[in-house]
Amino acid sequence: MNGSRREDVDGARTNTVPLTLRFSGLAGELAGMRKVVRDWAAAVGLSGELLEDLQLVVGEAAANAIEHGYRRGEPGSVDVWLERDEVGTVHGRVRDYGTWRQQPEDPGDRGRGLALIRALAAQVSLHRRSDGTEVAFTMPVM
Repeated sequence: MNGSRREDVDGARTNTVPLTLRFSGLAGELAGMRKVVRDWAAAVGLSGELLEDLQLVVGEAAANAIEHGYRRGEPGSVDVWLERDEVGTVHGRVRDYGTWRQQPEDPGDRGRGLALIRALAAQVSLHRRSDGTEVAFTMPVM
């Protein structure tokens, strides 16, 4: 290594630690989860619009997990996993352990979370399982 900034940045990327977080599926936990995501994103070198977009994507996915996965008031948890790969792309997953609810035909002024996630992330997949739902996404460096 010759000490160039480029090598330092590349080295930092390859040494980033994924974020693995589990929190209770209660709306009051979202603010703390967002802070942890923001702190992790800053620590792995994200800033500006990418950091803001990541917070929105994770926040919407987690809010959906709480609202829709645990809508009957049953206790549960939400998992968040984030990783920044060697080229800077962020890969993420948000998972609940509740039950799936079909979207109504007319959501009214609600139901825009998945559309927002799809607009901000490069790739989005939704996995419905008998033991919960997972939203996976990738967000490349701009």
